[in-house]
Amino acid sequence: MSKIKVGVIGAGGRMGKAIIQVLSLSKKSELSAAVVREGAIYAGFDSGNHAGIKETGILLSFDLQKACEDSDVLIDFSTHTGFESILGVALQNHKPLVIGTTGLTDSDKTLIKSAAQTIPIVFSPNMSVGVNLLFKLTEIAAKVLHEDFDIEVLDIHHRHKKDSPSGTAMYLKEVLLGASNRSEENVIYGRHGMYPERDQKEIAMHTMRAGEVVGEHTVYFFSPEERIEITHKAQDRKTFASGAVKAAEFLHGKSKGLYNMFDVLGI
Repeated sequence: MSKIKVGVIGAGGRMGKAIIQVLSLSKKSELSAAVVREGAIYAGFDSGNHAGIKETGILLSFDLQKACEDSDVLIDFSTHTGFESILGVALQNHKPLVIGTTGLTDSDKTLIKSAAQTIPIVFSPNMSVGVNLLFKLTEIAAKVLHEDFDIEVLDIHHRHKKDSPSGTAMYLKEVLLGASNRSEENVIYGRHGMYPERDQKEIAMHTMRAGEVVGEHTVYFFSPEERIEITHKAQDRKTFASGAVKAAEFLHGKSKGLYNMFDVLGI
């Protein structure tokens, strides 16, 4: 049985390299194309060598159209600036698309919903199996604890990360709002200066960007008598890459629709 051919967009970055490493070991899928940003100095290099493994025979390229032609499924971990054109090419070529790019706008998300009426898409702020369990456990806890507990969210990432809070932290916020019957008006982002006594429905988001932390997220629930912490700590980017490859394999053979990692993992 032939393997699923997976094209990686954003192959020159940290996540792109990790996905190439995972694909090199997969029994179900294999790398078919590796697209890098226009002007990247490593274009033309072997994608395996660039990812720190043996040669794959797939060269890093700017050619998104050829990547579509050579692939059954595309995984996008590039930057939000080129997202619209990537989605457009996937639509034109009717290719399933896994979207792991962060920093997308509400307008981008509207485009994703529209595109999913034509092609199958997995869109998730975090592809990690563990993080998706974090989302589910947070939902359960918020429904049980409700307004009896104060809620805080802490997001820690490496010093190079540009978006803040992270896409994962923002999704945790959405999970909390939906599960505890609160709205964006109840959310504050960090604290500075004098504040009145905490409102019962307040949810606070905090961000740290330092060192080389791959990614850590903690949801805190505080009452006067106890504290509950639900934490996920990523130790290697391969946890996200493995999830992205699972998502690509899930999409293969699907006709259209918008899916998330809960669909991929069956939770």
